[in-house]
Amino acid sequence: MAQARVVIRGAALEKGEHLLKTTKLASLTELINVMFSRYGRHLEATWEVLPAFDIDERDSLAKSVPTVVTQISLPAEDFTFDEPISRL
Repeated sequence: MAQARVVIRGAALEKGEHLLKTTKLASLTELINVMFSRYGRHLEATWEVLPAFDIDERDSLAKSVPTVVTQISLPAEDFTFDEPISRL
């Protein structure tokens, strides 16, 4: 089994200890495993930072997105009021 050391800072450690009491898990290792297995995909799907594509990947992605062009026609003439504006 692969192992890694994780440094958990201040408020995150307090939250982790609170979650240990709530979930009745035995260790922070178990808590992290549960969090990764249950919430990892959600984190990936909702993460706000876009991945850094390499140039070739970015160019091929840009080519695969269709370009939509909408023509907007201007009115033939400016709008004019037939009667003076009153009650202002």
